[in-house]
Amino acid sequence: MLLKNLKNKNILLWGLGTEGSAVLDYLQKHNLSGNIRIYSDKPFDIPDKYKEMNVYFGDELQELLPQMDVIIKSPGVSAYRDEIVRAKEEGIPVTSSSDIFLDEIRTNQPHCKVIGVSGSKGKSTSVSAMYHMMKALGMNVGLGGNIGKPMIELIDGQYDYAVCEFSSYQAADLHNSPHLAMFTNLYYVHGDWHRGHENYCRDKIHLIANQKEDDVFFVNDRNEQLKEYCRPYNGKNKKFYNRPENFHAEGKELWWQNECLLNINELKINGNHNLDNLAGVFSILRELGLNIRAAAEALKTFEPLEHRLQKVALCNGVLFINDSISTAPEAAIGGMKSFDEDMVLISGGQYLEQNYDDYARYVQENSKVKMVCALYQSGPYLAEALRKYVTRPDFVLLEPQTLEEAVAKANEVLTADKGGIVLFSPTAPSFGFYKNFVERGRHFIGIVNELIKGN
Repeated sequence: MLLKNLKNKNILLWGLGTEGSAVLDYLQKHNLSGNIRIYSDKPFDIPDKYKEMNVYFGDELQELLPQMDVIIKSPGVSAYRDEIVRAKEEGIPVTSSSDIFLDEIRTNQPHCKVIGVSGSKGKSTSVSAMYHMMKALGMNVGLGGNIGKPMIELIDGQYDYAVCEFSSYQAADLHNSPHLAMFTNLYYVHGDWHRGHENYCRDKIHLIANQKEDDVFFVNDRNEQLKEYCRPYNGKNKKFYNRPENFHAEGKELWWQNECLLNINELKINGNHNLDNLAGVFSILRELGLNIRAAAEALKTFEPLEHRLQKVALCNGVLFINDSISTAPEAAIGGMKSFDEDMVLISGGQYLEQNYDDYARYVQENSKVKMVCALYQSGPYLAEALRKYVTRPDFVLLEPQTLEEAVAKANEVLTADKGGIVLFSPTAPSFGFYKNFVERGRHFIGIVNELIKGN
């Protein structure tokens, strides 16, 4: 939806988190907030600067909806909510910060190319690395979405390029698409919001549903589920990476056809799986006509993001790794593949019917994994899969009650074995136990720091 279409409309702003607040600030700045009502399912402390606004909670929504001309919803509000579905059926337009941003840029700023990155895992690192390299090469580029600025704030930036991370929540009901896009992978996550796995996959791929004839999107050839859901979008728009004739990762190296561009050991980021995603990032850079060798050199100064295979501390030969961003079993498998040392895994979180068979099979195949601590809601399901598939006599399965207990036991085992890796890779969302993966990761870091103080 275009900003001009919001003028003199009765607007319901559903949600006042980071993105909702950014939308309200932007509309106030542009004198479009006169007829706004703010709604939240649950009461919250209203920031002082919004005290004069009309704010509603809970059951008041039923009276509000018939009065509204437009709904601007936050990402946390499911597109499958009965109220949202009913509003659409009654002809009330539903939009979002990312939807407004795409419509504005594509309609009113033809000089700016939007680059959208999505996927189940690896989005944030991919987007941040791309932005870092483009900035280093002198490009006028903005960073937004789940990382960087809320997308609506990029509208006034007058950028030549906008690199944006799109979650499945943001992509689900877009009315426009980025000029260029890439998908890292597609796994099972976020079932509740999407009312099922099938909807989640379709909503993720919806990012490119409205691409124009000259737009392009890149697909990771090594992810079968991703390729399957991208199959309906055949044509010249679709290109692949991680094929020998294009950018592809091999072991610890990233290649452009027959030329090795870089080795993971030259970078500050951890994890060989990041090279899979970087193959897609470099595909975008080459599509833009940028110098890929100069970009590869610039990547060497890129600092890794927190909570993504983050090195926390080294104590008595034991290295603690925080991978709290891991919300799928496949992410933990990628983490395990990133290290050659003996390791103990700490996994578990909210149970959303994740399948742990491949996780358990990989633990069986990887003799370096000495122990798994399975905890929280998904812990029993994880443990069940491990008992089914892991038959190595040297393997230990624990089901501790707390994260503190898991960290202490992992440290004890590896210290006795003269060192190794403690990999905190939850494989599941944090909801119900923590506000988000950041809070979860900080809890792990705090436990590790307290443990080290006591040694």
